[in-house]
Amino acid sequence: MIKLINNEFIKTRRIKIIFSEIIILISIFIMNKYSDKFLLDLIFNLIPFIGIIVSILFSGSICSEIENGTLRYYLTKPYKRWKIYLSKFICIYIYITITIIIINSFAFIITNTFDLKYLFKYYIYSIPIYFIGSCVLYLSTKLKSQSLCVGICIFLLSFSLIISQVLFEYDFNIIEYTFLPYLDYSIFNDKVALNEMNKSLGINLSLNRGVVIDTLFIIIFYLIGNHKFNKKDIKN
Repeated sequence: MIKLINNEFIKTRRIKIIFSEIIILISIFIMNKYSDKFLLDLIFNLIPFIGIIVSILFSGSICSEIENGTLRYYLTKPYKRWKIYLSKFICIYIYITITIIIINSFAFIITNTFDLKYLFKYYIYSIPIYFIGSCVLYLSTKLKSQSLCVGICIFLLSFSLIISQVLFEYDFNIIEYTFLPYLDYSIFNDKVALNEMNKSLGINLSLNRGVVIDTLFIIIFYLIGNHKFNKKDIKN
């Protein structure tokens, strides 16, 4: 399994991973230099950006490898398909976790501050990015187009809350039990506005519910994606 995970990082190309981290660090430096707000508050704005990077880096984890024939290599080796899929899943999650650690560590160094409260909150608010990681792997299994996979994930990150609000206006309140309203936890920062929205729309969006729902959908997308990958024809 460790060998499979290492192979995934190699195929993703370490230069791309390093370049993505450099871009993030430069973004943190710019935010700290040109904003009057506290840096530990500003870095929360990077969470959707991490989701976009994850989408771009890993959208071809399966579909592009099927197209260029890379996955056929595994057919000649004693690797079970569920292990291959799991290794890709773990690879994505390791990247997300390391990126979060780097962002917070760099921010703590710049501000000369170490705050467990901010660190814990950042990990909680980053749960939607783990969902995007699970989603992008599923879409890479389901779709043949890497660009379409990226487009769907970026669309969800950018417009999921707007779509949810529109659907709520038309009394599609069942949406509150899906991941759509919970891909941007910044809505939970303003409790007064959140309470007013819940009251006016007759819904009950909350951070705790968001964490539970996103976690459930992470598991669902993983299981469905794994099942489809095990049944997928990658010989042709």
